[in-house]
This record gives sequence, structure tokens and C-alpha cells, in this order.
Amino acid sequence: MLNSNDRRVARTRTLIRNTFAELIVEKGLDRVTIKDLTERADINRGTFYLHFQDKYDLLEQSEEKFLRE
Repeated sequence: MLNSNDRRVARTRTLIRNTFAELIVEKGLDRVTIKDLTERADINRGTFYLHFQDKYDLLEQSEEKFLRE
């Protein structure tokens, strides 16, 4: 399990969320792929899957984080 208090984990999750948001604006949610996201963020697919199950999990967690803040 990832330690959510680890700054590296927080930084990676922020990078993934920000990249995802950029891609949604450019392409729309339906056309965004994990490959697009990992290439743009310059991370490994495995890194993405350590944090999120799929793009819908990422979307849900991003919405929850936004609403909490």
C-alpha cells in the first residue's frame, strides 16, 4: 500500500491528476487513454496503476479531492 503522506506519492498523484485534466480539456474524457496520460506525464503505466484502477477511478478520486478542498 502506498503511504499517502509520502511527498513523492503526493507529487505523483498531483502530476497524474493535472495531466488527466489537461487531456480531458483537449480530447474529452471518452478519448483519453491511459497510454496518453502516462506518455504526457512521463510515467510508467505501472506507476499509474499503483495509484488508480482506471481513468474512471482517477476521475472519481479527483472529484472527491476537489470537493474536500
